[in-house]
Amino acid sequence: MKIIGLTGGIASGKNFVAEIFAKNGAVVFDADHEVHKIFIDDKALILKVAKLFPQSLIHGEIDRKILGKIVFADKEKLHLLEQIIHPVIRKKYEEFLAKSHKENKKIVVLNIPLLLEKQGYRCDKIISILVPPSIQKRRFFARKKSEQKKELEKKFKEIIRLQLTNKQRKEKSDFAINTRFSKALTIAQVKKILQKL
Repeated sequence: MKIIGLTGGIASGKNFVAEIFAKNGAVVFDADHEVHKIFIDDKALILKVAKLFPQSLIHGEIDRKILGKIVFADKEKLHLLEQIIHPVIRKKYEEFLAKSHKENKKIVVLNIPLLLEKQGYRCDKIISILVPPSIQKRRFFARKKSEQKKELEKKFKEIIRLQLTNKQRKEKSDFAINTRFSKALTIAQVKKILQKL
């Protein structure tokens, strides 16, 4: 079983690349999706987050937009939130690997935004998803049309500040995929890598 780690900054196209891998027979562990699920299902986690960030609790649920505003503006608060979330996600990741191994899966893909920043995730190969910051910003703004431009500008800067640069990512990776061009070109790059795995 080959474990492939996907790394890329905000709005770099990780989900699209993960989708291509899935269509070509890989099984994907999607950390963002898992986080979304635990904020709905994990009552103990919700209570811990609500205790630390009571303003984020709206009608008994954690409002991720409010929570994001709080933690991305304060590194210390972000660290506190990560201490709650990461152990749960790591357990899900371990369970995913064990299940994939048991089912004799050939290729598993870890779609984890902070794969390199957080470390500790076992990978045979790492693929960087690269795109210029100007395009990241354009895509980020396009998918959050309902939010105010000033707020988005601030949020984007705060997220980028916490992430590795394209250069740093590339240095730590075995392969790189540039998603600045067409979807067809991205697909072609993924297929080329699949042949080498």
